[in-house]
Amino acid sequence: MLHTMTNHKADIVIFGAGIAGLWTFNRLKRLGYDVLLLEKSGIGGEQSIASQGIIHSGLKYAFAGKINKLAQSISAMPDLWRAALRGEGDVDLSAARTTTTSQLLMIPSGFMGGLTKLVAQKALGGEVREVDPTFLNATGFKGSVVYMDEPVLDTPSLFQALAEPYKDCIRKVDHCAFEQDADGAIAGIKIDGHRITADHYIFTAAGSNHEIATQLGHDKGLETQKRPLLMGMMKPAPFPLWAHLVGKSDKPISTITTHEMPDGELVWYIGGGPAERAKEADPQEVIDTAKAGFAKYMPNLNLDHVQWATLPIDRVEGKSNTDGWMPDTPTIHTARNALYCWPTKLTFAPMLAESLLKKVGKPSGQNTNWSFLPEAPYANAPWEDTTWTD
Repeated sequence: MLHTMTNHKADIVIFGAGIAGLWTFNRLKRLGYDVLLLEKSGIGGEQSIASQGIIHSGLKYAFAGKINKLAQSISAMPDLWRAALRGEGDVDLSAARTTTTSQLLMIPSGFMGGLTKLVAQKALGGEVREVDPTFLNATGFKGSVVYMDEPVLDTPSLFQALAEPYKDCIRKVDHCAFEQDADGAIAGIKIDGHRITADHYIFTAAGSNHEIATQLGHDKGLETQKRPLLMGMMKPAPFPLWAHLVGKSDKPISTITTHEMPDGELVWYIGGGPAERAKEADPQEVIDTAKAGFAKYMPNLNLDHVQWATLPIDRVEGKSNTDGWMPDTPTIHTARNALYCWPTKLTFAPMLAESLLKKVGKPSGQNTNWSFLPEAPYANAPWEDTTWTD
């Protein structure tokens, strides 16, 4: 029996429902574009769901000696995100949950001395406000605490806020076949007996972008880099904390954010120094490094009855043109009607979306029914989907 291929037309097809794809998708839908967002696993992706949810202001890079375009680019981001969280931005994030409105820099006694304010003011042109550190007395911390104007978001609720208004246009796909014309442009995609065409195809699935570009012959001039991580997790957390333990390198001794398990138990999600290693490294290295940092900064913490877990991550992004460290803007690689994108950081998702808007045509205003494709589920947060050890 001959099966007929059904044809469908979109303005834009986006691959990857992480923060880059979701923010761009939401922005385009609000502007009247007919957009289909395809995700192979769960809404929140792989890299994005593993994020700590920090809307960076750039201050930690300034203290680490990175007084550069990165710190200055990031410094404008928290205000933009806060407007969205109030429902007043280009996207409406009022349904997302903010776990804290500000983070802290914990600076040990004698470290950096009077340069603390000077460095931050030179880098970002703003005021630096110190916080009374007495709330940390029980931990044995000795030093100063600096207020960071950085909200931290509950990432599952962030992805829901971006996805729910248009969730019928976010569909799950395990595999698709690409068609190309004689010039190498994408002429369409085939999914389970359906052929879908679009004016533009946007790839935001960071880990697979380069592979797809190579498959389609779109990789000329495309360079990517991997910055692997092995994130740490600890429960039950002794108290809520969102802080960078400032060290003398360009990475904090630890970056701690607090999250909540479904049963209400608190988790410390640990990045920075402990996580900066190959994802294949021994998980015990992460645990031992985290413990050593806590012993130095908060020596009175009792960790006798906590459990630990780790999460390997392959952070993939556009190649840095700065110093091999981190790109200071989102990256877009254009190949005919395909756009391969990396936001670099959660914080930069709005900047990436604005750049993409300049590369697409006008919206058709149509609204295709994509229900012939299966619905995409939400991804689980890392602390909900891991194995805990003593």
